[in-house]
This record gives sequence, C-alpha cells and structure tokens, in this order.
Amino acid sequence: MYLKRLEISGFKSFANKTVLDFSSSSEATLGRGITAIVGPNGSGKSNIADAIRFAIGEQSSKNLRGKKSEDVIFAGTEGKSRMGSASVTLHFDNSDQRIPIEFSEVSVTRKIHRSGEGEYFINGNKVRLLDVVDVLAKAGIGKESYCVITQGMSDAVLLASPLERRAIFEDAAGVKPYQIEKERAIRKLESTRENLVRVDALLVEIEPHLRNLKRQAEKSSQGKDIALRLKEKQFLLYGFLWHRFQEERGTLVRDRETAEQVIVDLEERSVRLRGEVAAVSAALEDQKEEDMWQNEVRVFHAELNTLLRTRSVIEGKREIEMERRQEKEVVKTIPVDLAFVKRSVEKIGADQEQLISRIQSVEQLADLQDIREFAQVIKQELFELSEKAGVGSIRETHIIGLNAEEKAASDIRLQSFESELSATQERIAQVETLIREKEQLIASHREANRVQRETFFAKEKESRECERALQQLKDNFNELKVRLARVEVREEDLVTLVREELSMRPEEVVYDGVTEIDRERLEREISRLKVEVEHIGTIDPLIVDEYEETAKRFEFLTHESADLKQALESLRSVVKEMDSKIDQAFETTFKEIKQRFAQYFTLIFGGGKADITQVRIALRRRGEEEEMGDTQTNEEERDGVGIEIFACPPGKKITNLSMLSGGERSLTSLALLFAIISHNPPPFAVLDEVEAALDEANSRRFSTMLQELSDHTQFIAITHNRETMARAGLLYGVTMQRDGISQLLSIRLDQVEKVE
Repeated sequence: MYLKRLEISGFKSFANKTVLDFSSSSEATLGRGITAIVGPNGSGKSNIADAIRFAIGEQSSKNLRGKKSEDVIFAGTEGKSRMGSASVTLHFDNSDQRIPIEFSEVSVTRKIHRSGEGEYFINGNKVRLLDVVDVLAKAGIGKESYCVITQGMSDAVLLASPLERRAIFEDAAGVKPYQIEKERAIRKLESTRENLVRVDALLVEIEPHLRNLKRQAEKSSQGKDIALRLKEKQFLLYGFLWHRFQEERGTLVRDRETAEQVIVDLEERSVRLRGEVAAVSAALEDQKEEDMWQNEVRVFHAELNTLLRTRSVIEGKREIEMERRQEKEVVKTIPVDLAFVKRSVEKIGADQEQLISRIQSVEQLADLQDIREFAQVIKQELFELSEKAGVGSIRETHIIGLNAEEKAASDIRLQSFESELSATQERIAQVETLIREKEQLIASHREANRVQRETFFAKEKESRECERALQQLKDNFNELKVRLARVEVREEDLVTLVREELSMRPEEVVYDGVTEIDRERLEREISRLKVEVEHIGTIDPLIVDEYEETAKRFEFLTHESADLKQALESLRSVVKEMDSKIDQAFETTFKEIKQRFAQYFTLIFGGGKADITQVRIALRRRGEEEEMGDTQTNEEERDGVGIEIFACPPGKKITNLSMLSGGERSLTSLALLFAIISHNPPPFAVLDEVEAALDEANSRRFSTMLQELSDHTQFIAITHNRETMARAGLLYGVTMQRDGISQLLSIRLDQVEKVE
C-alpha cells in the first residue's frame, strides 16, 4: 500500500486544483521510494504537509498552522478572489488490501466550507469522520501517528513527558484499533452506567404505585361480572331500538328526498314556464324592431337613387375625356441636304462624347453591358445616315395630339374617374343586398308573430296546471318533515343513553335483525342489574388496564436492569482485553525500538550510547464500583508506565537531554524516529524539513538511512537539503508568483539518463 496521488483544491495557497502524482515509474518499487518537494521559503511547500494532515482527520487549527477552521481555505489575492471551500483527496494503492475495503484503489476526501461545515468521503461516498479514522487506523495511518512529521514534532519527542512518549510508542506498536475500541467501550460503559441509574430509579418509583393498583384492581373485579351482564342486556336492547329507529328514519328520509327532488323539478319547471309566457307576451307587444327595419329600408332606397345619379355623371365625364385624347397622323417630306447631314453628325458626335465619358467612369462589370449596347446604337445611327446620304429626300410621320404633359394629366383624370365609378358601383351592389336582407327580416318577423300567439296560449295553460301540482306536493312534504322530526327526537334520546351508560357510539351497538326482543322484559332486567351495581360501588374500568400496563412496565424495567448490569460486565471485559492487547504489543514494540534506537544513534553519531527505559509514574484517578445496584465513588492509586530517553554522543558525558545542542537533539530525535519507522513501517511518511538543522556530513547519513527505509515506506520529504534531493526519485518544485498562488513543477529523476 502507498500514497498514489494527492489532489488539492482551494487549500491555503493552492487556489487552483493541484495534483501530485507519487506513483513510481518502476514496478519494482511498488510506489515506495523518496519524493522530494523543494522550493523557496514562503512558496507553500509546507502547505502540502498540512493538506495531508487535514485529509486524514486533523481537527486542531493550531496543528494546521491556523487560528480557525476557515483559515485553511484560500483567502484570495489581488488577482484572484477568495474561495468558498477547500478540499483535499488522498488516493491510496490498496492492492495488498491493507485498508480493509474490497477496492484496489481507495480515495479519502475531506472538504470544508467557509461556513464551517465539513464533509468526508471514501471512494466518493459520504461518511463520518469516525469512519475515516477507523479505516485509516487499520492501515497504520492517523493524525497522531508519525505519517506527517515536522521539525517541531521531531524535537517534541525529546521534550515530551514520559507518558506522552508512551503514546508515541503505542502508535508505533499498531495498537490504534485497540485504543479506538477501548475508548468506545469506555464511552458505552459510562452511558450504560447512566442508563442503569435511571432504570433503577424508575423501579423504585413504580413499585409502591404498582402495589396500590393491584389492591384497587382486585376490588373492582368483584363487580366486573355484574357490569358485564348489564352491559350485554343494554347492548341488546339499545341495538334493537337503534336498528328500528334507523329503519323508520331511513324510510322517511328516502320519502322526503324523493318528494324534495320532485318539488325542485316542478319549481324549476314552473319558473321556466312563467319565464317563457312572459317572454312570448313581451315579444308580441314589442314591434319596435320591425319599425326600425322599415326605416332602414327607406334610407337605403334613398341612398341607392343618389348613387345611380352619381354613376351617370361619372360615366359622362369619362366619355368626354376619352374624346379629347384622340390623335392624328401627319406625314412630312424632309430634304436630305447639308444641313440635315450636319444635324445628324452633331447628334452622333454628342453620343460619342457621352460614350467616352461612360467608359472612363465605369466601376463595375455590369456597367460594361450598358456601354456595349450604347455603342451599338451609335453604330446604327452611322449606318442610317450612310443609307440616307444621296437619296435627296425622306418621309417622316408625326402624330399630332396632346403633348406629354397634357397626356399625363389626362391619364390621371381618367384613372380618377375609373376609381370613382368602381367605388360607386360597389356601394350600389352593397345597398341592394342590404335592402333585400331587411325585406326578408320583415317577412320572417311577421310570420313569427303568428306562431308566438299560438305558443302563448299553450304555455299559459301548462303553467297553471304545474302550479296546482306543486302546491299539493308541498303539503305532503311538510307532513313527512313532522314525522321525521319525531323519530329524530327519540333517536337523540337513545344516543344520549348509549353514550352515558355504555360509553359507546350508537353505530357500534349492532343488532343482528333476527333475535326476538321483549322490550318490557329487557327494561326490567336492566333496572335490576343497575341496583346491584350501585350496591357494590362505582367501578372504574381503567383501574385494571392501568394495573396491567404498570405491571408490564415494571417487568420490562426489571429485565432492562439485568441486561444493563450484564452489559457493564461485558464492557469491562472488553476494556481489560484491549488493555492486555495494548500492553502485550507495547512490550514487544518497546524491546525492538530500544535495540534499533541504539543502532541508529551509533550510526548517526559514529559512536556514543543511547537507551530508552520504562519508568513507573504514580497517578490518581476516580474509579466507580457498583454493588447491589448502588453506585459508589472512591479515589484509588494507579501506576502509569512512561518512557525515559538517555542519549550521550561520543566524547561527551551528558546526563540530561537538555544538555544536548540543537543539532544533537535533531539527530537524536531522528534516530528515534527511524527506529520507530523501521519497527512498524507506515505506508507513507511526510518529512517537513526535519533535517534542516543538520550539517553536510550528518545530512549524508540521514539521506542514506532514509533511502534504506524507503524499501518499506514511501517518503515524501519537504526539504532544502541537497543530499535528500539527490536520493529522491521524483522531484516537485513549488513556486509562487506575484498572484500569491502556489504552482508545481515536477521531474522524475529515476528516468533521467546518466551521462558518463
């Protein structure tokens, strides 16, 4: 398993979507090796380490180098506005199934919005933070583990307390899943203990009330049989009465509805007949419409006479104008002399000058066609002049008539006469049509009046007969309403009686319609049973139900209390089992890291001594014990196991870690870090300038050990160190332009050919 790819979007200085591909070009390394991330100070290199820490669930804004959660979202620059969210996705190669998910590639995404709302996704499916922590913890990845190491964190190992160092060793032992399960068991233990306290309190409260209900239930059961027989008799009698009332009422209601519908139909018919009689009477009396049509016919005849006279006048004017337009032909003989030739030549010369001018000003190809035609005209004129020369004389025919201006005016007048004549003729046709229509309306109206008089007398007779039938039906309807009201009063009395004595609705009292009922005998038996019930006392039918319900609740709470006590024991067993597994894994890890720490210390310093030891530290804690269902709190002593570190470089005598120099502290912490990593290699480790305090010689030692460990762990080193860069197979450069946005450049050094 290894970190295959990292995607960052909107996180700190990485405003644009940025992808870091850590896949190795060599199949032999299976994604492991060293990737170096370099760049000037302030370019955003460490933001990559923060992004990885953010994605694996880091909740502390301080550890992400911020004050509040929204500080990790790109805040904007002069050239780019701020973003509303930030997201980081880690893509893992899971071919070895180290993450217990049936996928060869697993992606873990965390997204945070400026509102503070956060989201987590595994392979695109939305999950909880707890799910992400569980999945990564099983693969040895966590925000408390050494997957992301900064220079301050490496020094913090030496400055930490013995108990804090133990937590580091426990992470190295791979007991994180056990710790998570233990913490969950402890939380469930506390919750179960609180539930048990509440359940026991309820049992104490319910028990005396249950005893009281039991006494009342036994007393009320004495009258239960009598009350049951009384209820059966009442049920039978009241059901019979209700059934009879319903039948009688149903018959009356159906008769009333039938009469009511007939009355409604007759009333509608009567109203309709009265309206029809009134409408026919009004139509017979109203002759205004016929008079109006008569007047319109007279007006149209007058208009028609006027239009006929107008048409005759226009036709006369048109004939006069046509006579004025007649033309005459005049034939003249013209001598072909020098003057005639001179005039013809001058005209041809003028046409030639016009032709030359048009040729000089031509701009489009279409104009050439017109020029060609004009040249043909000039050629024809020359030919005609050549034919006429020497003839002596020619004959020319002239038309004597109106000139062009007079002819145009005449055309306008003729057109006007034609328009007026056409409009007049059209209006004549319209008026003649209107006269015919009005005359037809008058004839139809006179015929309708005759039919309406016959209809009036028939409708008036039918209306009088309908009124008489309607009055008879209303009398019968009122009698039905009186009978129905009497039945409804008896029915309401029965409803009140059923509700008071049976606490039921009358619809629920059912009679089979077959059983013979002696009403008087039943009423006597009911009266007798009521007297017996009064002697026993008032019976509350809810007492027994309440007793049974309370007894069931008491029994349920008793079982619940037993289950909770059993759950407490089970959870305590789980906690003890997890403690045992954690202690066992811790002892094994401690021994191996102790040996490896001494080896790496000697290798880094070229000698010296280093050791780690376990120390007992007295702690005080509050414990809780349950005895007989009571909770007791006591103070007890407990010893904690911590880790002490001893380191003495060669040639020195140092008894305390505080006596080491800055470089010596860094080398010591790196030796311990390498010991932890070599014992339980994590899938990947991010080193953020952890070798910054080392000199050149120590840097070479550091890079050599880093390369050895890279056979089992993928290292992503954020560094300025040349030795570390030289050992890297993949190199990413981080730059930041004036826009304040980090950008990446990459090169695979394992693909660069060496030139000898």
